[in-house]
Amino acid sequence: MKENNRIVFLGGDLRQCYMVRKLVAKGYLVATYGLDIEGQYDLIYRASSLKSALNFGNIVVCPVPVSHDKVMITSEQKLEDLTVVNLINNLNSNQVFFGGVVSPKIQEACNSKQIPWYDFMQMEPVSIKNAIATAEGTIIEAIRQSTINLHGSSCLVLGYGRCAKILADKLKGLQANVTICARNEEALAYADALGFETLPLKKLSGAMSEYSFLFNTIPYMVIDEPIIKQLNKEVIIIDIASKPGGTDFEACKQYGIRASLCLGLPGKYAPETSADILNNVILSHILTKKEVIL
Repeated sequence: MKENNRIVFLGGDLRQCYMVRKLVAKGYLVATYGLDIEGQYDLIYRASSLKSALNFGNIVVCPVPVSHDKVMITSEQKLEDLTVVNLINNLNSNQVFFGGVVSPKIQEACNSKQIPWYDFMQMEPVSIKNAIATAEGTIIEAIRQSTINLHGSSCLVLGYGRCAKILADKLKGLQANVTICARNEEALAYADALGFETLPLKKLSGAMSEYSFLFNTIPYMVIDEPIIKQLNKEVIIIDIASKPGGTDFEACKQYGIRASLCLGLPGKYAPETSADILNNVILSHILTKKEVIL
């Protein structure tokens, strides 16, 4: 079974490094391109191009997300051929594709070539576990950037989706005073039922100076210049929404507000745990040929 499944990794971060090491330890042959793996491994083929990497194997693994800009595959290396278009042009019908936040363009290409594809982030167990790592990483960033405790601080969480719910719960566990700001009335009612203060998104403007931390998860502009002008100068903004985030970072610079777009937090702070989660999906496919989470 292992001999019949060669695994190709394109791009990635520390998560993919751990994935590769763990798969190699299980005896799988792996090719990498656009990924820095320290050490020497007999079972790793370090490809010289995207095309040669894809020619190596039948299971193709891209990062989470596959691309931040829909052009280049996410990687810590700058490689001209590590592009979404090049990926699409070189995939073949004998392969299976895995990645996170798979774009419609890649989905269409896979469907037209009859290539089975799996989006890690469309798998609920994976998404929830990824959100845990994201929430923990967000808190680390807040602590690292601030000079005050989260305990007893006033925190505003914008959005109340999967990541925001887990983040809010963990902040509450640190005895922070957490307010949930969202558009959806049902989401606000749910947050209220769990003991959070709530604020409708349409009423965001006003009383902003009371917050020490803003955590944004909404993937469109919500923390704009009129909002930023109302913030106290010591506030910390941590934006974890998809690139380019929901914060006017130029306005933040203009008004002396500290704001960061923090992407890929699971890869930065919990790469090994994240690797185990993603590898379970791949190994489940190899063992069952189905999308099963072990």
